[in-house]
Amino acid sequence: MTVVTNQNLGDVEFTPPDGGWGWMVVFASLVIHFIMDGITYSLGTYLPDFVEIFKVSRSEASIVHALLPAITLSCGPIGSMLTNRFGCRKTCIYGAIIAALGFLLSYFAHKFFILYITIGLVAGVGFGIIYVPAIVSVGYYFEKKRSLAIGIAVCGSGIGTFVLSPINRILINQFGIQKAFLIKAVVILSLVLFGLLIKPVPIEPSEINKRKRYLKKAKKNSDEQKKLMNEKVNEKSGNYLEPVQTQNDNLNVYEKDLAIKNSKSDIQAVNNSALDLMAHVRSLQNVAGSKSKSLNALSLNDDEEKTLMDKIKGFFDFTLLKDPVFIFFAISNFFTSLGFNAPYIFIVDQAFSVGIPTAKGDYFLSTIGISNTVGRIVLGLISDIKGVNRLFLYASVLTICGIATCIEPFFTTQTGFLVYSIVFGFTSGGYVSLTSVLLVDLLGLDKLTNAFGMLLVFQGVATAIGPPFIGFLFEQLKSYTIPFIFIGIVIGISGFMCFFIPCFKKKEEPK
Repeated sequence: MTVVTNQNLGDVEFTPPDGGWGWMVVFASLVIHFIMDGITYSLGTYLPDFVEIFKVSRSEASIVHALLPAITLSCGPIGSMLTNRFGCRKTCIYGAIIAALGFLLSYFAHKFFILYITIGLVAGVGFGIIYVPAIVSVGYYFEKKRSLAIGIAVCGSGIGTFVLSPINRILINQFGIQKAFLIKAVVILSLVLFGLLIKPVPIEPSEINKRKRYLKKAKKNSDEQKKLMNEKVNEKSGNYLEPVQTQNDNLNVYEKDLAIKNSKSDIQAVNNSALDLMAHVRSLQNVAGSKSKSLNALSLNDDEEKTLMDKIKGFFDFTLLKDPVFIFFAISNFFTSLGFNAPYIFIVDQAFSVGIPTAKGDYFLSTIGISNTVGRIVLGLISDIKGVNRLFLYASVLTICGIATCIEPFFTTQTGFLVYSIVFGFTSGGYVSLTSVLLVDLLGLDKLTNAFGMLLVFQGVATAIGPPFIGFLFEQLKSYTIPFIFIGIVIGISGFMCFFIPCFKKKEEPK
């Protein structure tokens, strides 16, 4: 049983189905991640081509690779806001249309800086809008199997990277970069169909708000009816009848001691009308099969007129910024994201710099993708085992990932690159699949949407900084040794930090 608490809603109980249509939602989320993350993380195969075709430096070319995931992540709060307002289904559809438009416009780009806008900004915003509902929709449908379900859903990212990396090379060789962008636009637009598979559940903020608006309308109608009924009773009873008294909270109508017998039938009619309306309003508690403690669980007080700022504050839970557990976890994620995307972007070019052909370098990226998929599923299964400390598991795999990345620059053979690709892919898979699960463990399901959205801002800023900085270091040093050691250090620090989160958790519990 999941209890969602909101300052304006009271407690609303809901039992996630842990199956049923939820598996269709998992499938839809998997395909969304396959296309969205597959395109994002396989974009690294284009780096040598960007440098050659557009005559730009690696640091300039890497800005596109950095902007796309950075804007995607930074738009997390927008995705959260739209999800809270419109629901997961509609938000996914809106995002797919925007992202497809970004790649469509890239078809007409003949100057490299235009790709900063079309791919980095427009497509990034579209992907960012999709990202939150694609994750949280699965979280709403599952409780006992949540880690496994989310792990399966997000493994689409790794599969997409594995499949699309070699396909990118084929598209470039056969059609050129411009037409490759056009093909990607069509593929992204197909996400509209998969967004339609995401059915809303009563626990979604958008569904709760829909019920509130429904109740507000019912309350308004009841007030108008009671006003008309009071006028009718007063008209029939003259001065001998006091106005019927009402109470807004439960719509009860109280009867005064009256001496006039003829008024009895009118008063009874008023009471019956009010009771019928009350029964109708109470029936709204069972919308979509949800369990509600009482009608008062859906308070209507906050449905009064609000300023725009009040509404914005309602969408963003800024109290999270005062929560030491969230802040520490967010800082850890910031360090992870500084280095997380760099291997996806630079490993092909790094392999080429030590004499490995670009075509073979593409397979290292594919290896990262498939091992990442295995890591997400396996680590998701392990985290669901009773007694397993998810936070410790998460911290451990990130620390191992950091150490492996520090060692990687000293590999100069295809075997060495292959081993690193497997280790990095598998361990980084735990970072992706366990992040949202840990947010529920640390903060509660009721804060998942807002916490995940705000966490993506930290990740987005770091992602915008990391890859261009790595590209700059390479331009200065003409070597990837120091850049990859830097990547390993920041990822290792992020994992090490997570071992200390329980200290903050224990301090908060007595309060």
